[in-house]
Amino acid sequence: AHEVGGGTAASCSGRAQVCEGLLDPLNIRLIVEGLSRHQSLEEELGCRYDWRMTGLFLIIRAQSSREAWLQRAAALTANGIPTEVVDRETLQKAEPNMNAAGLLGAVYAREGALNPLKFSLAYAAAARRRGAVILGHSPVTGFERRGRRIVAVCAREKSFSCDKVAVMTGAWMAETVRLADVNLPVRFTHAEAMVTERIPRMIFNNVEISDFYETIHGKRRAVAIGVHPQLDGSVAVSESVTQTPLLDKRVSAWGLTALAKALADLYPFMKKARVVRAWGRPTSFTPDGEALVGWLPQFDNLFVAGSLVETITVVPVLSEWIAAMMTGGEAPYSLNQFSPARFFS
Repeated sequence: AHEVGGGTAASCSGRAQVCEGLLDPLNIRLIVEGLSRHQSLEEELGCRYDWRMTGLFLIIRAQSSREAWLQRAAALTANGIPTEVVDRETLQKAEPNMNAAGLLGAVYAREGALNPLKFSLAYAAAARRRGAVILGHSPVTGFERRGRRIVAVCAREKSFSCDKVAVMTGAWMAETVRLADVNLPVRFTHAEAMVTERIPRMIFNNVEISDFYETIHGKRRAVAIGVHPQLDGSVAVSESVTQTPLLDKRVSAWGLTALAKALADLYPFMKKARVVRAWGRPTSFTPDGEALVGWLPQFDNLFVAGSLVETITVVPVLSEWIAAMMTGGEAPYSLNQFSPARFFS
């Protein structure tokens, strides 16, 4: 509908998450293999997207969260994702400029980080070299249907005939497939974030909260603070979350003010840092927390993919599996648990 990276793909902190998703074998495999593929993916795509590994601290603020993460960390470690719960002294040593008063410690792991806009553009550039044509500013307005097949996609005043169709429009997925008279239960929240000016290196790891979902669940407004140092010296700060029925990319006075306060509480030295830009984006999810990947049962040729938790981490692997499925083959690992058919039984 806009340009590559103009939706939600580039509107994030660039974390390649490893330990906050579901712990079943499929999700674990995607995380482990995805991280491995990232190590050589820049070379394969022929573009740099600032890939690096970094530390992650998920700060623990409640005893219940600590107990839950002790079990979760053991499960993650046993499955090839080393994770540990550390005390407040260890956290303070790693982040000496953090206000750790009242914290019980943190969950520590190693995760990936990248520039999400460069990541999106790297894939687009590689696709164009292979012959893909990417049309910006071409919002889809409808589908032409013949029986159980989509035979054309309509975008503004032009129609494109097709053999197969993939809808990968993130939080806009439900709105898109509704044009084909399909109702998908894709839900979303609205998240706001900001980027500061360049500062001296005083934050050394990605920092998030360990109780993200508990913090935002059932609340009209909530702040789930995340702090992410960038390669250029700026700091990406996420996110204030609003429950809303509106799909948009706006920011609000409430969201940025609440986020700035949470940042200053956690890192007092950041009180004088200037904000250089901000963004808002809808973040999609499904009722059961699983991704949506597969053929819609109402059609023979309409594929959907979205609502992933560790999107950046798993894209290098999952995109290849999707390509195999769309070209008549099969993924090397069953994706049945992601199938949209589970919502149409």
